[in-house]
Amino acid sequence: MMAAMVRPRSEVPLVGRERELELLRAVVAAAADGRPGAVLVAGPAGVGKSRVVRSLQDGLREGRVVRVQCVDLGEPGLPLLALTDLARALGDEALLTELADSAPDEARRLRTYDAMATRLAAAGRAHGPVAVVVEDLQWMDASSADFLRFLLTRAATERIAVVATLRTDGLAARPRIRRLVGELGRLEPVRRVDLAPLAPDEVRTLLGHVGGVEPEPHVADEVFRRTAGNPFFVQALAEELAETGRLDAVPTALADLLVGRLEPLDETARAVVRTASGSAGPVPDAVLRVVVGRPDAEVDEALRAAVQAGLLTAEGDGYAFAHDLLRAAIHDDLLPGVRLRLHARYAAALAAAGASPGEVARHHVLAGNRPEALAWSLRAADDALSATAPDAALQHLQYVLDTWSEVDEADALSGTTRGRVAVRAAVAAGLAGEPARSVDLARLAVDLADAVGDATGAVQARAELVRQLIALDRTEELQVPAEQAVALAAAEDVDAGTAALAEVMLARSLLSSRRTDAARPVAERALHRARAAAVPRLEVDALTTVAFLDEIGGDPSRAADQLGAAVLLAREHGELAAELRAHYTLASLHYYGGDVAGARPVLRTALARAEETGLRWSDPGVEMRVLEAIALYVGGDLDASLAAAAVPDQRRPDTAAARLAAVGCYAAVARGRDDAALRLDRLADSWDVDPQVALVAGGCETERLTWAGEPSAAAAVAGRALAHLDAVVGDRMYGGLWLAALALGALADEAAACRLRRDGAGAAAAEAAGAAWTERAEQLVARGRGRPGDLGPEGRAWHARTVAEAARLRGEPAVEEWEAALAAFGYGHEPELARCRWRLAEARLVGGDRESAAPLLAAAAESAARMGARPLQDAICATQRRTALDRPARGTTSVLTGREREVLGLVAEGLTNREIGRRLHISEKTASVHLSNVMAKLGASSRTEAVTVAHRRGLIEI
Repeated sequence: MMAAMVRPRSEVPLVGRERELELLRAVVAAAADGRPGAVLVAGPAGVGKSRVVRSLQDGLREGRVVRVQCVDLGEPGLPLLALTDLARALGDEALLTELADSAPDEARRLRTYDAMATRLAAAGRAHGPVAVVVEDLQWMDASSADFLRFLLTRAATERIAVVATLRTDGLAARPRIRRLVGELGRLEPVRRVDLAPLAPDEVRTLLGHVGGVEPEPHVADEVFRRTAGNPFFVQALAEELAETGRLDAVPTALADLLVGRLEPLDETARAVVRTASGSAGPVPDAVLRVVVGRPDAEVDEALRAAVQAGLLTAEGDGYAFAHDLLRAAIHDDLLPGVRLRLHARYAAALAAAGASPGEVARHHVLAGNRPEALAWSLRAADDALSATAPDAALQHLQYVLDTWSEVDEADALSGTTRGRVAVRAAVAAGLAGEPARSVDLARLAVDLADAVGDATGAVQARAELVRQLIALDRTEELQVPAEQAVALAAAEDVDAGTAALAEVMLARSLLSSRRTDAARPVAERALHRARAAAVPRLEVDALTTVAFLDEIGGDPSRAADQLGAAVLLAREHGELAAELRAHYTLASLHYYGGDVAGARPVLRTALARAEETGLRWSDPGVEMRVLEAIALYVGGDLDASLAAAAVPDQRRPDTAAARLAAVGCYAAVARGRDDAALRLDRLADSWDVDPQVALVAGGCETERLTWAGEPSAAAAVAGRALAHLDAVVGDRMYGGLWLAALALGALADEAAACRLRRDGAGAAAAEAAGAAWTERAEQLVARGRGRPGDLGPEGRAWHARTVAEAARLRGEPAVEEWEAALAAFGYGHEPELARCRWRLAEARLVGGDRESAAPLLAAAAESAARMGARPLQDAICATQRRTALDRPARGTTSVLTGREREVLGLVAEGLTNREIGRRLHISEKTASVHLSNVMAKLGASSRTEAVTVAHRRGLIEI
């Protein structure tokens, strides 16, 4: 959603025209040097011609601008109108009188032209270059056009530049102007700039300028689709969105403008254009002629007129509108009955032409023909699923569900039941990445199947319900529908494949509920039944579950073999969704087993498969995209992680978009990106979308605030995230370990700052808060719940860091604890390895072990620099500077004398050199010398830094 208020158009910055502006500036600059020239700024209405010229005018630092506005007064136009404007702009009363009295005498006309050219040349010499701006050249009267030719063919060294805007749509109907443009284009000083529509990223930028906030990607995509990048229309839609919150309507003022473009056409041409508006996209010539229902010769002339007017464009073997707003405005202007009959004719013509079921169904829907719309929508859904377009299938199936009761004998007409349709819709929703909607549809299917005693439909509905509940991690709801499905599958009229489906989903429900011992025999039985029923999709699903259980049971090699076989079997039989689940499980086996590098090629292969098959937003498709972004971050490739998490410029499910946006924050925060706070702020309202969004966004905000020097706020965010997760999924989510480590790190920073400013109460409060986090971490290690199986390398590593951070919070050196954390993250977590080296080096420096700390800091700094982890790199470099480990060791010892410790201890209490001298019975100068020696030994640049470094190294107590 855009902001509620939009900026006035005059205040919106120009977007995407810098190259064109540079050319215009160059022509004016050349004119200033006595090299006259001209530029035709061409393009369709609304593309921004006048805006570019105004920007040129606003940026001119010398010279003079005279503006001429041409007016559409028909052919050949009011004689000398533009020339009169020019004389008036120059303030030349004599020329105005001459023009007013001018008769159609050729010699006198030439004298007038010469006088005007002379006046312009004089103005150029007197005031700097004269820029003659001609707006709407396509409406220039014939006499003024003659002067323009005269001026540009005779200009030699005059300081004159002509900049003319030319509207190209409808130019074909103005042969005189076309000839003029052609003649001018052959003149040496004349250049032409054709303004192209804005690119998608430029539309996004313009929307941000108009609304004051960056638009959602799908909003920018829809605006670009409807406007084809026309800036005027983009701004109009942005204003409409801000006012009404809608993008599907055409703003009233804009609609009037667009529909008005039909007026110059004759009745037949208007009828043809209105007929073409019934097609959502390009319409084949043959279909259009059938729907129009007029003689070919009439249609030919009408189409030619529409193309020349810029309303239609030839595209392939048919015609399309210049942009969707134009089509929508004309279509919306039709009377209701006319629209209904138009779409009925389209449906018949497209069906006869063998068009896709989706196209035919759309027109039956718009024609209000419910029985035909229902039948064709079911065919369209099958077609869409075969083409792996589940989102389109879902739209068709939802229409069928919504209108079923309005169609007489819908069961007989469709050959199915509403309950079976609901199952298909639930499957489509799941494949389209809308698991919550799929759950609702599956529950509807259960109710409908139970109501009519359809045992097979009841099993299928419950199986799909279980599948989508697993996708949403709603494990507490799994067991009842899974067990009911198995019981219902025992009915005599349930086929073997459906019975196998029930067993497969029961095994998956047991696995997801962490009842792995019970899952094993069910999974083996499900695999046997799937093979006996000869249903490859179910065999792959069962084989994947068995492989997962093998991994949990400690046999990852066998699990990998099973998953490889599952992928091959699925691909052999074209079972795409099952293939992707097997791919994801194999990638997870590598990643959660500590083989981050091994997971990445599996993910690359699987994601390419998801893209090519249209299942990018299916549950496994989304999970793999998320895991890829995480694996790249963990592997230290932060920029690639950001790119992997970037949501493609297309409509996508909200849950998937939020999860990807969240995992993109790992790298955004680690890189110290300026937009990290904005990214996380946008996710603040999405915590309820998915528990993983709350976990990742909350953790990343905790990390960002910690790096920003706001440890208290950071710990509060971690607490809020944990409380949210406790309320949503319970208090046993393994992700709490990560939050605990981050919170303890923030509290350790808070306690250290309190100790430095001698705030004992603050430090004690931080320690008390940390104790609660430590207790929670230990509880999670003992009885946490995450991915089926044990804690795994990642969980053990985060537990090790919680232990180390808790020791740092208590003010302990924690060398052994950080050594353990460093070893635990050795499975390949590059950002955490760099952090642990840094913290371990600091712990060793506290004990005075500079020799072993130096290489740790150097390695950590090199790793942070390579990753581009700026906050971490800055922190490491600060430690190196404080401890003089960023330069060769000095000749002085790093150990302070007793007197130096006394002096530094008093500095830590806030005493001045004079006060220190009085306390120690030494002179102020001697105290100053002692302090200078301390700062040199510690590599500190200030009194405060000297205290901080000495405290870190354990040389003084505060």
